Amino acid sequence: MTEIKDILKLTVIERLHLVQTIWDSISKEVEEGDISDDHKVILNDRLESYKKDPKNNISWEVVDKKVRKGL
Repeated sequence: MTEIKDILKLTVIERLHLVQTIWDSISKEVEEGDISDDHKVILNDRLESYKKDPKNNISWEVVDKKVRKGL
């Protein structure tokens, strides 16, 4: 298993590619039905919440800053 410290040594482009690869694999599993119905409900609720009020969500930039500051 790859260690986080090793991932953080990658360039930004390499990390973005890794994130996209992970996201694509998750999306594929969702399409194939490899997640539970409970998780599908949560994901659909979050998507609907976003669609109703996109401004009521936290951007990736804000999340990233909070994580880096230790919340």
